[in-house]
Amino acid sequence: MRRLALATILALAGCAQRIEELQLVDIKRADLVIGVAVEGELEAVDSTDIKPPNVNRWDFKVAMLADDGAEIKAGEPLVGFDTQELVRELEQERNSVDAEKQKLDNKLASSALARREEALAIATAEAALRKATLKTTTPTELIASLELQTAKLDEDAARIALQLATNKAAQARRADETAVASLRDRLAYATSRVDELTKNLAKMQVMAPRDGTVIYPGMGGGQRRKVGDGVWRMEVVVQVVGLSKMVAKGAVDEVDIARVKPAQAVKLRLDALPDVELAGTVESIARNVRAKSEANPSKVIDIKIALAPTTAPLRPGMRFRGEVETERIPGVVLIPADAVFVTPQGPVAYRDADGTLETVTLQLGRRSATMIEVKSGLAAGDHVSRISPEAGR
Repeated sequence: MRRLALATILALAGCAQRIEELQLVDIKRADLVIGVAVEGELEAVDSTDIKPPNVNRWDFKVAMLADDGAEIKAGEPLVGFDTQELVRELEQERNSVDAEKQKLDNKLASSALARREEALAIATAEAALRKATLKTTTPTELIASLELQTAKLDEDAARIALQLATNKAAQARRADETAVASLRDRLAYATSRVDELTKNLAKMQVMAPRDGTVIYPGMGGGQRRKVGDGVWRMEVVVQVVGLSKMVAKGAVDEVDIARVKPAQAVKLRLDALPDVELAGTVESIARNVRAKSEANPSKVIDIKIALAPTTAPLRPGMRFRGEVETERIPGVVLIPADAVFVTPQGPVAYRDADGTLETVTLQLGRRSATMIEVKSGLAAGDHVSRISPEAGR
């Protein structure tokens, strides 16, 4: 008799253990929430994008970065870019300034010497003309006719020589003025380039434009921005954000977008904070369809989700998954989807009946991703197994 009691106790203990292993769940009456899956990442409402400076180049190399998540004040160093190429260009332009200045000084000196030589040539020609003119103005009775004619020819030749010297001097002066102007322009350009490169060199160290938190924007593939990365001129390198308010930027599959409307409720869970559930509402829906990613060509549509106030430590770039509530059916009997089993006779559940499992045929209604409406077969307060008896054995 004692052995029989002991066997009975052991059998009951084994049954209880088996029932526990079958993971019983409660059948409850509650609202059935039907929704559309959404996933994406958080984005700060108050955010300032920091891009490479406008220094007449397309590619940059990151040489310094403030720490991701660091609090920063306006005017503090935020991001620096490699300056080796700019320093090299600046040195070349400074050499060009020195060379152009030397050329200009040389040209001005040679022009001044040329003006003096031309003035001397003109003065000599004028003296020769005065001398020749003096001979032609002598009274004719004092000189022979032949000598007078020779004197007139000498006067004409002296006048022509003076004109040639004057023309030559004017032409040389114009040529020198043109050359000097060109050299001045080249010197001015080289000087302006030095000024420009000096200013650009200062721009390569970007200071924080405001107080805020430093955030590295997502680069895809889980990569983080780091020193040594190459960046494009229009690329956002870092962001300075205020963490007081966030929005969720999500993507919905194209086939589901017809069910999504503004003001619908949304529930979200963050990958980084799985125990935190965020509430929000659909704020806006994009008009254009896009590919989900470069690797996944399936079509999605972006939506913006306004988040309810929360004390959770949210940060831009946090990934989330959630559901947009498109329909709510109040007060129905619900069963978890993984507690329903498909048999040749139709859907069934395995209900706990005083320690044993009995098969119950179900009539099901509408469903969500995790819950199904039970129209008949179960009632609120029943307990069903998530595992079939066969699997339990």
